Amino acid sequence: MAWKDTLLPASFRGVGFEVLRTRDHGERAVVEHEYPYRDGSEVEDMGRKARRISITAVVWGPAYEAALEKLGKALDERGPGELVHPVFGPVRAQVISWDIPHEAERPNYAEVALEFVVAGADNPFFSRAWPKVDAKADTARAGATGVLAQAVAKSKNVGAMVRAGLSSLAGLKSEASGVVTSGSSILTGPASWAADAASLVRGIVDLRSFSSNSLLPDFQGVLASLTSVILLPSSSSGSSSGGGQFSWAQATATPEAMTTATTTAPAQGPELDTAAAHVLAETALGVAEAAQIVLESEAVTPTLTPTEVESVAASSRELLQQSIDTYRELYPVEQARPVTEPLKDVALAVQESAAAVLEARPPLVTHTVAAPACLRLVAHQLYGDHTRALELYRLNTPRDPNFLTPGQELKVYAS
Repeated sequence: MAWKDTLLPASFRGVGFEVLRTRDHGERAVVEHEYPYRDGSEVEDMGRKARRISITAVVWGPAYEAALEKLGKALDERGPGELVHPVFGPVRAQVISWDIPHEAERPNYAEVALEFVVAGADNPFFSRAWPKVDAKADTARAGATGVLAQAVAKSKNVGAMVRAGLSSLAGLKSEASGVVTSGSSILTGPASWAADAASLVRGIVDLRSFSSNSLLPDFQGVLASLTSVILLPSSSSGSSSGGGQFSWAQATATPEAMTTATTTAPAQGPELDTAAAHVLAETALGVAEAAQIVLESEAVTPTLTPTEVESVAASSRELLQQSIDTYRELYPVEQARPVTEPLKDVALAVQESAAAVLEARPPLVTHTVAAPACLRLVAHQLYGDHTRALELYRLNTPRDPNFLTPGQELKVYAS
């Protein structure tokens, strides 16, 4: 995928700006060892020097002065801050210099030349190297749409198919308000109907902000919304003939309870199963994409405990596995594979993303409080940064974070 399709909004210390051009400069630290009466030299590579980033930002328009003042304050702050590179993603960087020219012919307009140096060791250029859940999800959607179209073409029980198609999307549409759909019938336009299902699922995901302060609640909200309005397989689904039957289910937000049905409809044949299986696959893919958003944000600004990161990945993988099992029960292997294989790829991508987030963190160790203290004091003693008290609170959730007693054990990241 070209970088023009994955550009990010540029910002520094949370202050956004438009970008005209960027230039990233890398250089190796090389020592040349030369000897008398010998041609050439031996070269010793001492590692890569700090990456330097040049950005030409554009500030313009009626709110020019306010925008320029806000950017100037962010540049004036001492120390490194988070720079969101439009191509390479977030990186911790120190601003070195900036230049703000003005021209008489261009009022309320300036091209601000910014120079940054990346702060910290071992920072790769492509810090956003994530498994591509979106691309794999699109492949899975295409396979599921093809299976759906074949089932519609061969369907004899069209009444059941219509009921399944319309009822499966009704709850989704009420949740994703404002999403425009084609309104196509599952009988006359199965591909358009499938696209509507994908749009409605994405609409529910897009309703959430996924900010660093609400990652887990937003993910749980997406999971609860999607799993409470769709057709889910009952605990007795599946048969040796490949015609597993579905129940009308209101599920809780926990994957363990997602086979609990409140009202069971009579079996309607494999056509009903086909429509329900497609919506279940869309739901699983929507949850996987929400999980990827959470994990990418977590890689930039850690806010979740390792257990919470694992729970996000596990919830997504369980839904994907449920969808895979459903297609395997409904169809012979050669017909199910175009759906199940991409779903397996999505599950693997979520797992690898979660593993990358966990591996990027220092290991958890046990710290014993030596004297009466509070979490902010412990954070300052361990890391020289009292603001990491929130991190310690998330890892331990002590009864009273302001009064820690001697001998109390805390889980902390090794410094």
